[in-house]
Amino acid sequence: LDLDPVLSGADSAAIGAARIVVDPRRGSERGYRHMAIHPYPAELAETVALANGASIDVRPIRPEDAELERRFVAELSEESRYFRFFYRLHELTPQMLARFTQIDYDREMALVALAPDPDSPGGRAFVGVARYITNPDGESAEFAIVTADAWHGRGVGYALMSRLIACARGRGLARLQGAVLRANHGMLRFVGTLGFSTADDPDDPEQVIATLPLRPVDATGASVR
Repeated sequence: LDLDPVLSGADSAAIGAARIVVDPRRGSERGYRHMAIHPYPAELAETVALANGASIDVRPIRPEDAELERRFVAELSEESRYFRFFYRLHELTPQMLARFTQIDYDREMALVALAPDPDSPGGRAFVGVARYITNPDGESAEFAIVTADAWHGRGVGYALMSRLIACARGRGLARLQGAVLRANHGMLRFVGTLGFSTADDPDDPEQVIATLPLRPVDATGASVR
């Protein structure tokens, strides 16, 4: 962007001419990486049939989902909230709600599962949320997932995580990783079925780190682009 000349006075400034040049290489980038604000990825929305015949809608989270997110977390059992947040939490704060629903789709993703609920706004309620946030290294991302207690064992978690993994792989990330409490035996079994390996967390004996490579690795164990 070239502004020339700019004429300044005591109380104002005037631009005499302006010239903008767009780098022609920007149009060759994959997806929407060239954009300052990534558009809502509507193409990820779909209806998923579960093994028991029920169906859920899976889509990326939206800013207007704040009330659905608040109700979802508030209605989780105390144990489920503890396993998700690692401390005793009763309800999300307004700041947490904004952070969880107003996301940057370029560097993070949050997929939600919705099912019919006549008592919820719009007649649908969250029954699961899975998300990842890219780490500063640009190579890995931290994941988290939680499902409504009444929907445990119905395949909601698998539907969300399998799609979240595909999103992370499509984004070009090398691996997904996340901390899991040792006491959360159900989650440890679940990530194991998805191919995650687990290792002791050197910073916390009550946690393990679950890791899933998203790219092939060479003989040294390094990921291959």
